[in-house]
Amino acid sequence: MNLKSFLFPSVYSAIVIVSTCITFYTGQAQHINKVAIIDWLLIVPFCVMAMLYAKKTMYFGNIGGKDAAREGLKFIIFSTIILVIFQSIFFTLDFKAYKINFIETYGLELAKEQVKNGHLKIKDSELPNLIKQEVAQITLFKEATSIVFKNLFLGTITTVITAVTLRANIRG
Repeated sequence: MNLKSFLFPSVYSAIVIVSTCITFYTGQAQHINKVAIIDWLLIVPFCVMAMLYAKKTMYFGNIGGKDAAREGLKFIIFSTIILVIFQSIFFTLDFKAYKINFIETYGLELAKEQVKNGHLKIKDSELPNLIKQEVAQITLFKEATSIVFKNLFLGTITTVITAVTLRANIRG
């Protein structure tokens, strides 16, 4: 595997890691979901750039659909591996405690409000069990599989569309 294939996934992963850490550790954790969505959407331009870069440098401007798709999938797989490793460390150190605290405080208040409004059909005495169930569902496995499936979903779609477009450019 060419070392140049690691350039774009490394840069993309670094941007995601830095933006996540800045958002979380500067007290802006309420915006973590917005940052995660923006980071996730950044897959599209970085994947396309990685494929175009491979076309220009490794294939000298003439790349077929299979080769373009291979380069896009290299980007997706490598960046996903980096991000899963980061998320494992981040989740274990700080994010799990944050999520548990969030559910035990804000989640409990929200559940009480929903019971009061009639949207949640349980008794107030059952709320602690509901919160315990929610907390028990916070696992590293769910965090990691979330990253894997999101990246593979959007990355595969981007790779296929870009590969078809690059192949059409060769023919046309």
